[in-house]
Amino acid sequence: MPLSKLIQRSYVRSVLIPLLIVESALVGMYFTVIFLITDQQMALALTQATENLKTITQQQARLLDVNLQEVSRNASQLQRQLEYLYQQRPKEVSFQDLNTYQFHSNGALYRPAPGDGSALYYSSLHGIDDSRIKKAHWSEQMEPLIKGITQINPVIAQSYFNSWDSMVRLYPPLNNLPVLLGPVMDIRQQPFYYLADVQHNPEKIPVWTDAYLDPFGMGWIITAMAPIYASQKLEGVAGIDVAISKLAEQVIDHDLPWQASSLMLDQQGNILAIDPDINATLGVDVIAGQDFTDLMKKSVDRKDEFNLLSFRSSSINLFFSEFLNNGQQSESLEIDNRKYLVLSARVDSTGWQVIAMVDESNLFSEALAVEARTIRIGFIAIGALLLLYIVFIYAAKKRARQLSAKIARPIQSLSRLTSDIETGHEFRLETTGINEIDQLQENFQLMTVQLNERQQHLLESKLEGRVQQERANLMKQLSETDSLTSLSNRRKLDDILASEIGRASRYDSPLSVILGDIDHFKRVNDKFGHIKGDKVITRVAELLKQHTRDTDTVGRWGGEEFLLICPGIEQNSATELAEKIRTVIASELKVDKIKITASFGIAAYKHQDTVDSLVSRADKALYNSKQSGRNQVSVAR
Repeated sequence: MPLSKLIQRSYVRSVLIPLLIVESALVGMYFTVIFLITDQQMALALTQATENLKTITQQQARLLDVNLQEVSRNASQLQRQLEYLYQQRPKEVSFQDLNTYQFHSNGALYRPAPGDGSALYYSSLHGIDDSRIKKAHWSEQMEPLIKGITQINPVIAQSYFNSWDSMVRLYPPLNNLPVLLGPVMDIRQQPFYYLADVQHNPEKIPVWTDAYLDPFGMGWIITAMAPIYASQKLEGVAGIDVAISKLAEQVIDHDLPWQASSLMLDQQGNILAIDPDINATLGVDVIAGQDFTDLMKKSVDRKDEFNLLSFRSSSINLFFSEFLNNGQQSESLEIDNRKYLVLSARVDSTGWQVIAMVDESNLFSEALAVEARTIRIGFIAIGALLLLYIVFIYAAKKRARQLSAKIARPIQSLSRLTSDIETGHEFRLETTGINEIDQLQENFQLMTVQLNERQQHLLESKLEGRVQQERANLMKQLSETDSLTSLSNRRKLDDILASEIGRASRYDSPLSVILGDIDHFKRVNDKFGHIKGDKVITRVAELLKQHTRDTDTVGRWGGEEFLLICPGIEQNSATELAEKIRTVIASELKVDKIKITASFGIAAYKHQDTVDSLVSRADKALYNSKQSGRNQVSVAR
């Protein structure tokens, strides 16, 4: 670094850094206070949201409970009235219009045109005689009861009575009950019927079923089942179906604060109702209902895709499993890197959970907006400070340049003198008026003279040593290289082969040698002269280098003979290589339209082989190739 710049930098640092530290501390305190205040506001918003949403969910749960208790009272009232009706039932019933009921083609008795009345279905399981036809007609007295209860409460989807011998009285009516229920449906075998018998309901009181998908397409429903006894005999069960969609209208509120969403779960974690806004968040697509043509022939239950505890997402599965089992009222759930506040309230009548979910970012939006505005103000202040620093640094640097020029100029002059020495320029002493620098220049002039003398002597010594080294390298290369082909000569080949034999012996690695000889080479020399003979040898050398690996060594063994040292390959691979070279020479090399060929002998290294023994076996193989007609490859045994 130049002395002038060092002086400038030191000056600026001594003034600027303390001020920068103080200002940075103030800016840090400013932002720290902002973040602390924001954290307190977010904590307060979370507390307020938790309390408010908890109150809302509790109110929704109580409202649901009130509705369900009202339906339960309706079921008790229907039970008492039907039991009274059975107790007052006359032994004989006279009726005039037998066309009110007809037999379906499948054998079941039904009411073909119920109109605004109730529908009737009578299974042929026990046979339908006159007494059962009279019982069907007598059961019309139930119609005002089940019709009135259904119409008086909007959450009730339908009411019905099922007798032990599979007579069904249903309101609102369905015209195709024989098709839906079949000819011989046994009501006592249905899953809900056990809720009415003495073994499972000894108290003979109305009970609630679990929620299930309605077979007639009304979506999720829950049923209040009431056993009907007469003279200690279970005559059948009365049922009131409650449409959960109607109940959900009291829970799924789209106007919840903070854009919160609601859903309703039963005890097993099944989704009974859900705000469409969180369908995608939870990864579920809940349908309103399904059609089941095999009604009453199998148990109709909800599907796995409506159960939060069997979701593909393990995090949602685990969260709601612990949330429901531990009876927690509020907890935090993270989905796709977003945190949600989850609150719940229990419906006492059924054990359901009313749940509210809200994205926590909605709770903190106001606090974060204030924080963002405050941070923007802070950055504006930082920008103003930066502008002030730019002006200040400019002024400080200008003052520092003036000071450094006074101090550094004499030293810069001496620095230029050192550059003159390196470039060979004449050294000229300049008086600066500074005693220390003038004395330094005189000493430097004396040192320069001595340095030049020593440098000249050193250069002469280095030049002589380099010439000797180059001469030695050239002599060594000439002694190891064939002058005609620039390949390794026999001396160099002996050294390389000895080294490779040692490596093959130590590491038990394969090694092969290929000895090649140009066929009828003497004829070429005699007919065309030594100049063309040398060109043939040179061309063969080029082909050998082109078609061998970099790790192979190609050398001139003597005259028209060549030796290839191939480490790392077995005898078979060496044979393939020699055959390839033989083919290339035979196809590419000609002298005045006379084809030139070569013969090859191959030997693979054996334990305790020497250079002479290995080459001797290759030479014998070469001799076999010559004796066998030339232009061949033979392998030593």
